[in-house]
Amino acid sequence: MPHTIRLPRCTPAQAGLDPRRIVAMIDEYQQKGLSIHSFMLVRHGQVLCEGYYAPYGPDQLQTVFSLSKTFTSMAVGITEGEGRISLDERVIDIFADELAASGVTPGKELESLTLRHLLRMSTGQPEEPSGENCWADMRVAFLKQPFTDMPGEVFRYNTIATYMLSAALQKKGIDLEDYLQEKLFDPMGITGTRWLRDPNGICTGGFGLSLTPEVIAKLGVCILNDGKWGDEQLVPRNYVAAATRPQIYQAPDVLGYGDWNAGYGYQMWMCINGCFRGDGMYGQLCIMDRRTDTVLAMTALVHDMGNEMQVYYNNVLNAYQPGPIPEDAAAMGELTARLLTLRDERALPEDDNGPCPDVLGRYEDGGMRMAFSLEGDTLTVERNGTQLKALRGVYYRNDAPPLVDGLSYRDMTTTAPVLMSWSVKDGALVLRTFEVEGMEETTLTLTPAAEGTSFHMQETSNPDRPQTWFKEVFARK
Repeated sequence: MPHTIRLPRCTPAQAGLDPRRIVAMIDEYQQKGLSIHSFMLVRHGQVLCEGYYAPYGPDQLQTVFSLSKTFTSMAVGITEGEGRISLDERVIDIFADELAASGVTPGKELESLTLRHLLRMSTGQPEEPSGENCWADMRVAFLKQPFTDMPGEVFRYNTIATYMLSAALQKKGIDLEDYLQEKLFDPMGITGTRWLRDPNGICTGGFGLSLTPEVIAKLGVCILNDGKWGDEQLVPRNYVAAATRPQIYQAPDVLGYGDWNAGYGYQMWMCINGCFRGDGMYGQLCIMDRRTDTVLAMTALVHDMGNEMQVYYNNVLNAYQPGPIPEDAAAMGELTARLLTLRDERALPEDDNGPCPDVLGRYEDGGMRMAFSLEGDTLTVERNGTQLKALRGVYYRNDAPPLVDGLSYRDMTTTAPVLMSWSVKDGALVLRTFEVEGMEETTLTLTPAAEGTSFHMQETSNPDRPQTWFKEVFARK
């Protein structure tokens, strides 16, 4: 079970914030259709308000996508402070064995590439490795990538560059997950996080960290305290200072707008209003502001992070007063009542109330094994040996092994919540699945076909931009 010793709590008024400003933020997120999962507001190291949108709660693990990068950066800073690495070490020296295995003769670009370039997202490569087979050995795949610029010259976002930082630590005998637990999480009273690993057992580094909102908040507090926690300097002060100031600027034609054009530090973004942040896809945020000594820890499933941040800036960040303000019982009552209403409403698959089509039964094709059976409104789905249930017109919560597509956690015996619902639309069975921790929504449409059943699997986390994973006809066994 995830656990973290809680930060101290205070009221919004004690932290210099009118509780009605938080209500306004909550309402604006709802009005704009931005799906927030949790938020935690912190000032001077104290939590002044926290909100959780069911089924998310204070102990629910959630992947934070690229916000993982900021945690990786802190591990690199600690390791440098211990003298176990240098940011100016060359990548080809650390990965000499992998370079030999790659068959690549390094040019001047690869020869000059350092860990510092990886931290700054300035590798000089026009793109990062991709494709189904790249995880077989991502280190070799990265070394094989061509260059168009000298390292250090151009900012290009590169998640595999962060993976290479994790792999570099591994080459030094440092496991990223274990090291962060010992050096950062244990001193801060944090347990129960987990990190995805590649087939070689290396933490993915640039993504794949699952945690609870309070862990994000504690990271922000530690960074605002220049790497110090209580009386203990966990991350070297000079590294935090370098990580939180611009190390490189984005070209306007790359990510040239708003909070993506204010500079990039060591795995952290600068903001146009003077804040800095770690962030992850779909709106995972740790926004830190030295002027007000505040942190926003937020998890979400949004498709407009700029708007997500602006709502916070306008309603809360810009409303902090220099010191405490008088308590307002009516305003606090309004906020307390509003927090009790928070729900993350997942859209159900559209249903025309037709009868279930003739698609039930067992299907096997290569590595795919699925079976479908129906009793009343309960659809049982067997997927590669795991049984899950879905209800018509409502989501059913399953606790099942996490789905991680070729990657793995060190402990795969744990479970994670999976919500499932089914419907019938235009003669097809529609099955929608939402993984609460991984935040991935998939929609599987089964349509009777002459040769069997047509399977159309789509990733629908962004319903406006569904992505087809596969569309094939399978014979029923």
